[in-house]
Amino acid sequence: MRTIGFLIAGLALAAAPQPLQADGVAPSLMKVKIPPALIAKANDPKPPANATQKTSVGRGKTAANTANGSGDTDSFWVEQIDVDGDGDVEAASLLWDDEDKVLYVYDENDSLVCADGSPATADMLIAINGAGNARNRPAGSGFYVVSLDATECKAEVAEAYGCKFDAKGNPTTCGVVEVDDKNDDVIIATASK
Repeated sequence: MRTIGFLIAGLALAAAPQPLQADGVAPSLMKVKIPPALIAKANDPKPPANATQKTSVGRGKTAANTANGSGDTDSFWVEQIDVDGDGDVEAASLLWDDEDKVLYVYDENDSLVCADGSPATADMLIAINGAGNARNRPAGSGFYVVSLDATECKAEVAEAYGCKFDAKGNPTTCGVVEVDDKNDDVIIATASK
């Protein structure tokens, strides 16, 4: 049923695609800047000695599963870090997928700023490709996903919304998204470039 709901929401948005900016990128509903320190951490993650082993991070539409097979676990820890580039430090959950070399960062109930300047509170998942990642993506590139209510950031539906971003943290493609665990990526329903 989840796939059907996602397809219906995706079709509704496809019927009314977002206008593109001058640079050909669909505008974001939120002001999110992936901090350089967070991008650097993905290139040289250092799980602390007290890190536990898990196969997933996040919850609901802002969750990712990193298990590549039975018995595969990854380092999980909580760290005080600025997740969304607003200058505030949050207690975020980090999961380092050492096989695929992707750092996942999850922040529950993060205070975000909408593109129009209004506030929003939502769960947020960020995935950053590390150096030498399994899919040969540019180190520092990745995606973020935020679960928005229909009343937040002028979202038309209550759904997971997010952007892919380049190695400098700049959004490249945005829209309604679904986390694609098998490919360490997101599937975006709206058109962009």
